[in-house]
Amino acid sequence: MDGVAAANSDIKKLRQEQGYMPMAEHLGELRNRLMRAALWIVAFAALSYIFYSEVWQFIMGPVADLIRKSREPGMPAVKIMTTRLGDNFAIEFKVLLLSGFIAGFPMILFEIWRFITPALTAGIRRWGSVILISSVSLFWCGVLFARLVTWKTVADFLVFQWLPPALVISATETIRPEINLTVGDYLSFFTGFHVAFGLSFQLPIVSVILGSMGIISSGLFFRFWRHAIVILCVFSIVVMPPDVFAMLSLMVPMLGLYFLSALLVRMIERRA
Repeated sequence: MDGVAAANSDIKKLRQEQGYMPMAEHLGELRNRLMRAALWIVAFAALSYIFYSEVWQFIMGPVADLIRKSREPGMPAVKIMTTRLGDNFAIEFKVLLLSGFIAGFPMILFEIWRFITPALTAGIRRWGSVILISSVSLFWCGVLFARLVTWKTVADFLVFQWLPPALVISATETIRPEINLTVGDYLSFFTGFHVAFGLSFQLPIVSVILGSMGIISSGLFFRFWRHAIVILCVFSIVVMPPDVFAMLSLMVPMLGLYFLSALLVRMIERRA
């Protein structure tokens, strides 16, 4: 009996060293990490209130460009508005929540990292700081790239493409229907677009983690690079306006991240 007890004790100790815990404890740990992440978002959202005017200009700047363009001859008028009671409060809440998520992404990622660390190899855990810093930098670069390079073209296309024909008022007068944008709809599209860009820039980090766990290999990347180019071309055509600059602004960075991921996984394989 003493031998069995000693063996069970050794097994328990080994599992603790390897980060093993029962499913109930895993779920409890996940809940705690999610709660902490939510609190970080709230904290950074509250901090963002100090810079609310700057955040508002950063988000709504393209709308000002659309309104200026609408004042050109022959263009329909563009107006930005709210339509329901309580919209102003909801809009401010959404703006602060978005800024809280983007600004607090380092802490959110840290909570995720702490949760998945027991499942990672010792080698990848040693590079934890580098991975976290790189991941945050890539996320912020993706968001800034979307806002400063791509979003203006996308917003312009979505508003002014496929305009309805001008209405003939008289033999000498025609008008175009006004374009009324609601702030809520604009914010929803803006948020999804920019968060998607930020997360898509995480491809090298995800590849490094999966490569260190032996789930993917560099050979997989290099073997299917032609397929990747075709898929990214089709994806860019589908999700971006039919504008060469807009499509290339998505396709080129994603191709760069794809080959960067392949090289990083190759480096991991050589170190193994």
